[in-house]
Amino acid sequence: MKKSLWLLFGFVVLFSCTNQNKQKKEEKSAELVVLTVDELQAQGKELVGKEVMVKGTVTHVCSNSGARCFIMGSTEDISIRIEAGKIGSFSQEQMGSEIQVRGTLAEVQLDEEDLAEMEKSAAEGGSANKDHALGHDGPALHDVDGGKHDSTNQTKKLEEMNQKLAESKEGYVPVYYLDGIELVQKK
Repeated sequence: MKKSLWLLFGFVVLFSCTNQNKQKKEEKSAELVVLTVDELQAQGKELVGKEVMVKGTVTHVCSNSGARCFIMGSTEDISIRIEAGKIGSFSQEQMGSEIQVRGTLAEVQLDEEDLAEMEKSAAEGGSANKDHALGHDGPALHDVDGGKHDSTNQTKKLEEMNQKLAESKEGYVPVYYLDGIELVQKK
């Protein structure tokens, strides 16, 4: 009888701890303001290292492992990479759907040397996509919301990054990405 009571007590404690963790997670998600990809990119400098919530349309999911996806903002040129992290993985079924993700914003800082290396690679016919700075790197075209996403526009993106570098006071171009913690909502 004593063993049964102790076992029952153990289950009650375990259940209450699990329930409290779930409740804390939900409260944390509710506290965060949901940002669009455009807003996140605009406020990125102030948000690096902080937990944020972002929503957008999935334009690409890593086909090998689902370890990352890209979501777009108001246009196809405004996107952010999301590393699955604690989420586990993303699925191909999410392509074209709107998702909401909680994660920690991080950045890669590309300097003049990085951009020169990327331009050299592009000139040689290779991928200039260091640290996914230009978006996803798939060889095939992806049709999402009527858009074409491929590596053929890397020259245009490199020109834009060089312009940003020339205007930068810091001496680098920040490329923001999200370390995923939780896939909050799928539509």
